[in-house]
Amino acid sequence: MNPKEVAEEVAREFGEEVAKRPRRGAIVGCEAAGVYVNLKMNRPMVFEATMKAVARRGGKFGHTDAAKGKRVIIEHTSSNPNAPLHIGNLRNVMIGAHLSRMMKACGHDVKEAFYVNDLGAQIGLTALAYSRIYDKMTPFMKIDHWIGAMYAVMNTCQELQQVGVKPGELEDACKAGQEAVDALLKTSLAAVAGDEKKEKGVAEYFDIYQDLRGRFEKMMVVMLEDIRTIDDIKVEAGKLNLAYEKQEPWAIKIFRKMVCDCLTGVQETLSTYGVQHDRFDFESELGWEGSNAKVLEIMQNSDYYVPQTQSNEKGVPQGAYLDMAGFITDMGFKVGKGGYQKEYPPLYVLRPDGSTLYTYRDIVYSFKKASMSDLILNIICSEQDLAQQKVSLAMAMMNPAMEGRQYHLSYDLVKLTTGKMSGRRGRYLLADDLYEDLKTVIREKMDKKYKEKGEVISAEMFDTVTHEVSTAAMKYALLSVSCMTQINFDIAKITDFEDASAPFILYNSTRLTSVIRKFDERSAAGVLEKLCPLDEVDFTKLDDDREWALLLDFVLPFASMITDAAMPTLPKPPALPSYGMHRVCDFLNMFVRALSGYYGPAGVRMMPVQSQLDAGWNETPSMHARIHACKCFKQVIDNGLRLLMIEPLERM
Repeated sequence: MNPKEVAEEVAREFGEEVAKRPRRGAIVGCEAAGVYVNLKMNRPMVFEATMKAVARRGGKFGHTDAAKGKRVIIEHTSSNPNAPLHIGNLRNVMIGAHLSRMMKACGHDVKEAFYVNDLGAQIGLTALAYSRIYDKMTPFMKIDHWIGAMYAVMNTCQELQQVGVKPGELEDACKAGQEAVDALLKTSLAAVAGDEKKEKGVAEYFDIYQDLRGRFEKMMVVMLEDIRTIDDIKVEAGKLNLAYEKQEPWAIKIFRKMVCDCLTGVQETLSTYGVQHDRFDFESELGWEGSNAKVLEIMQNSDYYVPQTQSNEKGVPQGAYLDMAGFITDMGFKVGKGGYQKEYPPLYVLRPDGSTLYTYRDIVYSFKKASMSDLILNIICSEQDLAQQKVSLAMAMMNPAMEGRQYHLSYDLVKLTTGKMSGRRGRYLLADDLYEDLKTVIREKMDKKYKEKGEVISAEMFDTVTHEVSTAAMKYALLSVSCMTQINFDIAKITDFEDASAPFILYNSTRLTSVIRKFDERSAAGVLEKLCPLDEVDFTKLDDDREWALLLDFVLPFASMITDAAMPTLPKPPALPSYGMHRVCDFLNMFVRALSGYYGPAGVRMMPVQSQLDAGWNETPSMHARIHACKCFKQVIDNGLRLLMIEPLERM
């Protein structure tokens, strides 16, 4: 039989089976169409079953128990605790928080973790600055911004020392005027003449120092009174770091005060977007609680562990490392396209003096997360792909059961149409500043819309609505494309009420709300008959192809869309699972576009105008069916918005 004949045979036999049924089901017939078989649906029955399911499940419609009981830890944000969140951090936040909500909707037991990197040179430098200033002046800006400025100043002073310039002398020259600065610059350049690297460093850090002083003069004057007495900032910061690692109480007091103050500011930013972590895990505590030592003991028994030495084959000190290439070869893992890279680099875990590297502590933390979960997902920038792969490979090396237990979800950079970031200069594209910029644009646009419509809104309501729309615009912009697509952040585009954006979706969603509200107002006034219960709806009145398409294309597939996006197949490493982080944004954008054609000027008339009522209009059953349909559609949109951490609006 050819395909056409097969289709005809299937249609005939299936049609006979349908005809034998004592009562009509969801499928009432079928017919062959070329090589295809078309099923004829019992539309009223499908509408009834679906709309009742949506009404019954409410905010949980679309949620399933597909992964019930599976424990997942999603580590996201994990920004350095010595600076505010910037736009790149915010993409990490949104991906992690959105994925958490989607996985919870599939039944996963999800915990969101923030790894606090409170060790390392940057943190030591910042803590040193903080210890010298926090009791001498009150913060004059948001606390995390203030601490970020401290780091920029302290790092610049350290770099100046490295090229032979005393920060105190440069501060004195700045106070004396530009002529004095130029004279000191000339002297400093002469002192390193012939050393191209140092010459470049002198010129660069003179410029950075003056740039910082132009913005943070008050802070720098106070800081330099103390910093000028430190002969070697790098050494002093290292001593402070070491004291902290050794749990010296005085050092813990300094570090924890600085780190927690910074995290307080970071949490304020996260709260703006409705994001809350379940746990904050401090890197320092891995050593204090003994986890570092326990994992090292296991690692040292591995055949692939190469210990540190003060004199390797080249006669120089070398840290301990894991022979990743040897492990890959012995295990027969795929190499090349679709596998691990050729000539795989070693993973260094200890310095020559035996102290741990951050890469080692990442392994320890990963084992800690594994002890509390069945699956670990780390949200990281694509620049960290190899580092994350090494950590997962090391886990499998030490415990074969760890293979496939930890994956990372990487994302590309976010770029603004204007401006550049520089931590050394204390210049960031801050999440807080971008929120204010977004809110300014949104307020202007919405104020204009209200004035054009002649609507009056209270100041409190205006603030609430513009806040929700502004944060929604940011969330949609960072989640509406696949993770590995670079984002060019354009405020004008993401605040466009007429194109694919959160304001566009919210605006069209509130139009649907407006239809329901107007019906309620008119029925309360006695103009229209009060809405009948869903059990009394005549679903045969839903006879427009557009509402049938809305049901088939958006309401019915909603749950499977979430499951497909949040539960991809977990592949064998080093392949990574493909999470559909942009799927909900795409879904909502297409849904509201289709809806606008349904209830818009050329769509289905939901309610009669006065002239129709005067002429004896009597289509109440159709009206009630469609108002219930609108409620169904609104519930699905609301549920989708909440997966994006966007609170639906009643008015806009």
